[in-house]
Parts: sequence; structure tokens; C-alpha cells
Amino acid sequence: MILAAIVLFCLAVALGLFLVVLGVRYRRGSRALAAVHAGLALLGLSLLGMQIFRGPVHVLYNSAALLFVLALSGGLVLLAVRLGNHEPHSPPSMIGVSLHASIALLGLLLLVLGYTHS
Repeated sequence: MILAAIVLFCLAVALGLFLVVLGVRYRRGSRALAAVHAGLALLGLSLLGMQIFRGPVHVLYNSAALLFVLALSGGLVLLAVRLGNHEPHSPPSMIGVSLHASIALLGLLLLVLGYTHS
């Protein structure tokens, strides 16, 4: 189950990187791609949550889940700012995106470390 969560988070990272390229290079965003990115991450987080609640206590999994929830909160803030923007195709703030991505990548790193050391 953890391996499936890692794969889903890696797919979300790849899609997020594509969204960053769209935002930086082309100054555009895609709500559909952002929705798929969020869906993959939520599915990965739900698999991680099921493992946390059904399996033994694992500090790295718990820490990764906390970081993913923080990244989710940051993603919701980015969505709210984007929906409040009057230009529908403009990308969100790259500072916010960088913070969101950094937290999520740190969570993914902890998750992979926990998986390889268990």
C-alpha cells in the first residue's frame, strides 16, 4: 500500500512539475491538470492514511502524512487565490507554488525513507 502511495505521489510530482513549466514558461495554468494533480495526491494521501491507521506506528510515515496535509493546505490556498483571481488562465504565485512543492517533496522523501528502512 505504501508503494502505491509513493507511485501516486511521484505521478502528482511529475504533473505538478508540468504545471510549473506551464506557469513559468507560458504564463498559463490548467484547471483540469491541477484537478488531476490534486486527485492523485489525495488518493496517495488516503492510501498513506489507511496504512497509518491499520499498521504499526511508523514515525516517518506519520511525519510524511503531516507534511502532505500541510502541502494540501497550501494547495487549497493556491486554489482559493486562483479562483479569486479575475484572470482565469493566469498561474498562481510561484512563491506559494515553491513552498507547496517543497513541503510535498520533503514528505515524499520521508515516505520513501520510511519505506526503504522498514
